[in-house]
Amino acid sequence: MQKKILFILIFLISFTARSQQLFELGGEMLKSYGKGYGTTKVAARGENFNNKNSFSVGITWQLASKKAYSVSTGFGIYAGYRRAFGNNLKGSNPFGGGRILISLEDFEGKTRQKSIMITPMLEGGYHFVFGKRIYTAPAFGFGYTIEMSQGFNSLNEDVGKRFIPSLSAGYRF
Repeated sequence: MQKKILFILIFLISFTARSQQLFELGGEMLKSYGKGYGTTKVAARGENFNNKNSFSVGITWQLASKKAYSVSTGFGIYAGYRRAFGNNLKGSNPFGGGRILISLEDFEGKTRQKSIMITPMLEGGYHFVFGKRIYTAPAFGFGYTIEMSQGFNSLNEDVGKRFIPSLSAGYRF
């Protein structure tokens, strides 16, 4: 029992002793618009800060696209980079950056196949911090979706330019 308590205490001390590096954990909603294409992705995300730079990763789930001609669902991952433009390193700042989203989408049709779609994007927004621990970050992104697999049941609308507004929120450690 004492070893378990000692292990937990060492873990908590080492977790809090990370030298001024902030970490955020939360959720995100991304809405993607393109020629006849409209879909929503929800994500679990984590972001690590080092001065004005931050790196994020996330796991996404695509909700069924109702406005598109070729309906798809699926999941994906993304990795991104952001740079803060303000001087308040522990508070609210505007930011700019980019990310790459890799999706495995399942298009409805005569057959169901997983299709690999890659979307590099640039984004800009504002990172708000409330009470030192709660954050929210609305952003606007622009990207281009590229198909990486052949033989799927998507239509021409699934590839091309995208306008991608997003909203993330969560807890800051």
